[in-house]
Amino acid sequence: MLPDSANSQPAPQVPRQFRVVTSFLGGIVTLSLLVMLGRVAQLQLAPSPALQDQMEPRVSVRPDPPLRGDIMDRNCRVLAASRFAYRVVIDPVNFPEKDQDKALVGLAHAVGMPTEAVATRILGAIETNRQRALLAGDSQAPQPGASPSPRPPAPSGSPTIRDVALRDADRAAEPPAEPPDVAESGPAKTRGPIRYLPLTGVLTDSQAQAVRDLKLKGVIIEKRPVREYPGGDEVASLIGKVGSERKFTIGLESLLNSVLEGTSGSLRYVRDASGRPLWMNPGSVQPAIPGQDVRLSIDLEIQRIGYEELQAQVESEDAAGGRLVIADPNTGEILAMVDIVRDLPELEPYPWIPKSAKTGKNEKPEPDHPELLLGHHRYITIKEDPARLLHPALARNRCIEDVYEPGSTFKPFVWSTITELGLAKVDEIFDTEGGRWTFPVGPHSMRHIEDVTKRATMTWHDVLVNSSNIGMIKGASRLSFEQLHDTVVRFGFGKPTGLGVPGHPFPGEAAGLVTPLSKWSKYTQTSVPYGHEIAVTPVQMVRAFSAFARSGELAGTLPRLRFTALSPGESEGVIYRVLPKEIAILTRDPMCGVVENMEKGIITRHEPIPEGGWRYRMFGKSGTAEIPLGAPPKDMRAPDRHKGFYDDQFNVSFIAAAPAENPRLVVLVVIDDPGPRPGPRNLRYGSAAAGPCVRRIMERSLTYLGVPPSPKPEPEAATTPKQ
Repeated sequence: MLPDSANSQPAPQVPRQFRVVTSFLGGIVTLSLLVMLGRVAQLQLAPSPALQDQMEPRVSVRPDPPLRGDIMDRNCRVLAASRFAYRVVIDPVNFPEKDQDKALVGLAHAVGMPTEAVATRILGAIETNRQRALLAGDSQAPQPGASPSPRPPAPSGSPTIRDVALRDADRAAEPPAEPPDVAESGPAKTRGPIRYLPLTGVLTDSQAQAVRDLKLKGVIIEKRPVREYPGGDEVASLIGKVGSERKFTIGLESLLNSVLEGTSGSLRYVRDASGRPLWMNPGSVQPAIPGQDVRLSIDLEIQRIGYEELQAQVESEDAAGGRLVIADPNTGEILAMVDIVRDLPELEPYPWIPKSAKTGKNEKPEPDHPELLLGHHRYITIKEDPARLLHPALARNRCIEDVYEPGSTFKPFVWSTITELGLAKVDEIFDTEGGRWTFPVGPHSMRHIEDVTKRATMTWHDVLVNSSNIGMIKGASRLSFEQLHDTVVRFGFGKPTGLGVPGHPFPGEAAGLVTPLSKWSKYTQTSVPYGHEIAVTPVQMVRAFSAFARSGELAGTLPRLRFTALSPGESEGVIYRVLPKEIAILTRDPMCGVVENMEKGIITRHEPIPEGGWRYRMFGKSGTAEIPLGAPPKDMRAPDRHKGFYDDQFNVSFIAAAPAENPRLVVLVVIDDPGPRPGPRNLRYGSAAAGPCVRRIMERSLTYLGVPPSPKPEPEAATTPKQ
């Protein structure tokens, strides 16, 4: 048997030349792979600017807008809501070039727009892109200075849609900029092409489907949120409006934006050069988070009642406008707020005089402006508000932002303070001078005051019932300047109420006008007691008057006004106490007499009383005040011998609470500049021009709320004659 070594064969030897070649090739391949890997890393981590322009469009981000939260009234009736709808967006780069006229006509027909408008917008963008390509030195575009590519000629006859649209676009477009001098300014940085061109507003579902059926390249159906307002014009000035591109404008839409808006989502994906999706990385989908719904304190039905009644009253009084605020005094919730302005063609701008016409020291005084001497003129007294003409939601909210003199509606605050301090007893007799009184207010100055109800004497109780200016001035003379000034400030006048939502006051709220104590004079001391030389907002009046209308231990305290509904278990909120409970309730009694006088003297004669009488007993106060001229325009002044007020033009108001035994509502109506009418002048005063409106609103609103009627007074027992 042969040994194993004899059977084994030596391993074949690989030629040395082959080993060298394969090693060399392997090294080259390895080096090439390393170079490629390095290049890929360099392209990913530090691409050149030119490459960045090509890389960015390859990653698409599709936004996912959130659905905005609903705004509802206190009973969950929807006032503002959002839904998703569609609009057409054009990518001019990808818009088809073949059969372009047919595509434009079909698209215009599908979206319900004029063909010329669609063609001008799209072809104008395409032409802009061509001009930008020229400036960028695109090799595929005609070079600067060269003749542009000729457009396809139109067939004989009428020009094509493309020709007309391009001609219009050329006329509207700016001339292309000249190429910069490279030697002096370096390379020019040009803008990229237009790739996103919104074409339409919101489409109907049938229009969106018609656009899809066209299957046009470069035509995108974009989903977008749409805000709708089923609450209508009655609440428009309160709710406000969300503008284009989700930019809020004014009102509660602005105030509540952080809660309503939600959080946008997104979808990121990589696409190819044709725009087709290739892949998505993990975490590329971020879902949108919808906004929260908000329940307001507004009651849509009470808002509608207030709007109807105020509109009717403003028209019947031929007034320039009207304002209304309804609140729950116990919670501070605003249940309704209405602001109406009428367009009266007979109103004239006030005839201010240039300052250059001012008379000199030695010259004869200039007479009043001639226009003021020729008959009666009715001037514009409400500030201009151009945005109101565009949409009711854009109007300035005059219940919050504009001030007025309260007139006699201010008297209960002064009356209650004097009574609280013990400076006047309810049954004390005051000399009211027969309704006419002249008294000194300075070393060389006299002041004349008249009452509407002229009596020789009145009790302190009747001073408020009959709204005696003379009695109020005499009562207030027992207060020091500091005490009267403190009364005004203590009730919250002279500073904003902070009305809004918790932590967010309504923007633009006026503070009102209160004479500072450093400038307080005897004239001020005799003006403020009957509501002159002070300016307030309607919401300030409602808050202050609520001190008389709050129930139980809350009587005499100011509520914290709010626009959002009170949540279960949430505290009503109290700012501070302004009166003792007993004094606040005591002040209701003379104001019940004010309402009784109004109902007997005005409503009985001019308005029908419901069968069975009024359901609810209420207390309140009327007010009438002249309208101050305000500051003149720049470089202008008022006419000579003007009194600082519009002649025979005033604002009237009535504020009340009901039911008197347990108030549930406070209602304020302000009638701006009631028009002239035949008959006694007092028919334009607060009791006649605003009081009936408050009475109707109170009856309808309390009945709607299901509030039990006030107890009927027991009939007086008949006396039996002695035998």
